[in-house]
Amino acid sequence: MLSELLTLGIRIEGKEADFALARRLSEDLASTVINGPMLIAWFDGKKGEEHPAVPECQHKPGWLAYAEGHGGRLRIDVNDSEYSFIFAAVEA
Repeated sequence: MLSELLTLGIRIEGKEADFALARRLSEDLASTVINGPMLIAWFDGKKGEEHPAVPECQHKPGWLAYAEGHGGRLRIDVNDSEYSFIFAAVEA
């Protein structure tokens, strides 16, 4: 359930944060917190883009609803949710 997600934050200062940098830092942090992290959903607040796009979801952003239903365990917000990434743990 989404409310059970561990949420961590990353703050990037002194360099313009773009999606690629935010994703790379989030993936690095996720690998220290959960075993076998797999990125399952993200939101790019600068561009207003999300993945996956689930337009039929009316009660919350589609990417969050998707993560909730697909094993999301860790949310990493970069620069106060300018970018957000949700990871599931891949079992070995």
